[in-house]
Amino acid sequence: MLAKSSYTMETSVIINALIIFILALLVTSICVPLVIKLAIKRRLFDEGGGRHVHKGFVPRLGGLAIFAGFVFSQLYFAVDHFSSSTISDTYLLLIFSIGLLFILGLMDDLVNIKPNLKFIIQLLVAFILVWRADIRVESFYGLFGVGILPVWVSYVFSILVITFIVNAYNLIDGLDSLSSSVGIYTLACYIGVFLYNGALEDCMLAFSAMGALLGFWLYNKPPAKIFMGDSGSLSIGLLLAYFAIRVVNLPLDNELTFNPVFAMAVLVYPVIDTLRVFIIRIYNGGSPFTADRNHLHHALLDLGLSHGRSTLIVLFFSLLISSIVYLLRFNQTISLVVFIALVLLLIQVPFYILRQRSKN
Repeated sequence: MLAKSSYTMETSVIINALIIFILALLVTSICVPLVIKLAIKRRLFDEGGGRHVHKGFVPRLGGLAIFAGFVFSQLYFAVDHFSSSTISDTYLLLIFSIGLLFILGLMDDLVNIKPNLKFIIQLLVAFILVWRADIRVESFYGLFGVGILPVWVSYVFSILVITFIVNAYNLIDGLDSLSSSVGIYTLACYIGVFLYNGALEDCMLAFSAMGALLGFWLYNKPPAKIFMGDSGSLSIGLLLAYFAIRVVNLPLDNELTFNPVFAMAVLVYPVIDTLRVFIIRIYNGGSPFTADRNHLHHALLDLGLSHGRSTLIVLFFSLLISSIVYLLRFNQTISLVVFIALVLLLIQVPFYILRQRSKN
């Protein structure tokens, strides 16, 4: 009887996940052409040239279609679970926060908001999630011998982590299909952890976001017909930050192994590329939020690679790093040391090749 009940529950979860994924995919893929027409009519484009690596004029309001698919599929989940009262306050606060950053990003796509104001609002949203929803890194689980964090350290660290990941994901929206592909890969990894731990709400959120991103990717793949824009990258970035913290606090295997490095390794490209770019900008006396062409994907393009091949290299890099960290998950400190060493080595390769070419 228990086995049958368990089977029925698992089947129900799988069916709901598929429905949510398909709804998000269909709604987004239907909305993207409409958004493209709206952007063309209102002349809301990103113009190629300079730090922009695309050619011509490409609409930048893809976040509208992504958000539409995500919200529509989540409405199904909310209605389906409303009577059972299984929807948590954390879920509601997260949806509110995603909506807030979507509006912020949409306003920036339309009228260009000052970076300082955007940063302040992102900090506010992060504070809401950490304080009211209790979404925070509670422990380092033995990383460098550190266990449970003092509450105030946990709060401050978690707010900074959320804000950083939001900005990191926002900054990689500079190549055809890069941000959507990285988002899909990251969600797939996190879904595995959520399914293993039976985290129903997180599974449904992740399947919803993956479906919306896939529907958008169909038009964002090279040559891109539309870009995500801040409305998409900020809202999806917040969702990825939430998932990253959730994965930090969940076991990765039957031995109940916790390893916070794995959550970061899955997001290795936006995390490392943003850290590198921020350090270079600050070292050169500029603002870390000033746009430039110092990103790793710019270097890959300068090597003569196409947008598609550059994205595939980034995805292979992410898969390699996250797989190695997972294999080393039993020792948090060693996994972090190997993670840092590999990343520092591998990200220098394209820049080294470019320097050698310039000498010849």
